[in-house]
Amino acid sequence: MDMMSSIQECAGRVLNEIARSEKVNILSIASHLGERSLIVYQSIGWLAREGRIRYLQEGSQVYVAAEVPGAPPSQENPPAP
Repeated sequence: MDMMSSIQECAGRVLNEIARSEKVNILSIASHLGERSLIVYQSIGWLAREGRIRYLQEGSQVYVAAEVPGAPPSQENPPAP
């Protein structure tokens, strides 16, 4: 599987994990999915760029969660220019 296909497939798995858990710690998702961190972080970036996820910071921990359709963009995930 080429790199782009790996990122796309992983993005779907990230979304499924978020749907099951509501929010996911970005430091633990790679090991939970059994995927390389490089692929997971690129997948998260892809999803954020598409506006499908948002970042949440709680103390020193960073999480990703599904973006609510129709909600105003969060400060952590501003719209593209």
